[in-house]
Amino acid sequence: MIKSVKTLRNKVSVLVMEDDADDYSLVADAVKSCSAEASLQWVQDGDQAIDYLFRKGEYQDETLYPEPNLIFLDIRVPKINGLEIAKIIKNDPRLKRIPTIILTTSSSAVDIQNAYENGANSYLKKPEGFEEMEQFKKIICLYWSPIVLYP
Repeated sequence: MIKSVKTLRNKVSVLVMEDDADDYSLVADAVKSCSAEASLQWVQDGDQAIDYLFRKGEYQDETLYPEPNLIFLDIRVPKINGLEIAKIIKNDPRLKRIPTIILTTSSSAVDIQNAYENGANSYLKKPEGFEEMEQFKKIICLYWSPIVLYP
């Protein structure tokens, strides 16, 4: 586990919108490598993300589905894509303060530009292979841990 100089004071919740189970596992491993106590919530499409964020349908219970401290969004998911979800998040007064990371296989300049124009705080390419995965973990732990995972 990658160590941090801060100790975990509060349970944090990370929402991951990802339609691929293997890619969700990559994100979960990265988050858990820097904060074993973090609670991960997984939604597989844009409609589920909206329901989760606005406490609709099965996501009404705040104790089971806490407001996230960090959100990962895949761009290409069913129903509502990650760029649209980012825009919805950043236009909502309650949600706009939550750091939102676009996580995708795309390295297209257009996708990157669209992500930032829609309010993403960061854009990360999904890791391919062991070395990229280790680098991905370091980015999450060194950059986002002090801000979010250790409030």
